[in-house]
Amino acid sequence: MGYVILSIVIVAIVFALFSDVFRLRKFEKMTVVNPGVEYPNNYHVMGVGYYHAASESWYPQPWNEYREGRGYYWNGTWNTAPDQRLVPKSTPSPAEVDRVNRQWRKADPDATRRFWDSVEREGFGTAIRRSEGS
Repeated sequence: MGYVILSIVIVAIVFALFSDVFRLRKFEKMTVVNPGVEYPNNYHVMGVGYYHAASESWYPQPWNEYREGRGYYWNGTWNTAPDQRLVPKSTPSPAEVDRVNRQWRKADPDATRRFWDSVEREGFGTAIRRSEGS
C-alpha cells in the first residue's frame, strides 16, 4: 500500500513539474510590453504592477496612490506629498521590458485571461440585473 501512495505522489510531482515547464514554454515568445514603445504613466500589467513613466519602471502600486499613515506612492517610495508633475509617456529600458515580460509570464497570462473572461460587463452597478420598466 505504501508503494502505491509513493507512486501516486511521484507521478503528481512529475506532472506538476512538466505542466509548469510546458506553461512557461507556451508563453516564452509572448510579450505584454515591447522595447522602444512609449507607455503612459500608470500603465498596468497584470501580475507586475503599474508603470511610473517618470522613473521608466513598473512598481506594485499606482502613481500617487495614497495610504493613510504612509503617504503617496511614486517612483518606488512613499512620500508625504503627491507628485504634482504632469508625467508624459516614456520608454522603459530594454532591461526593464525584459524583467516585466518575465514577471508577467510567471504570473500566468492564462489565469489572467480566465479572470477577465469571468467579469460581467453589462452596465453599471445593479443595473445589469434590472429588467425593463423596473
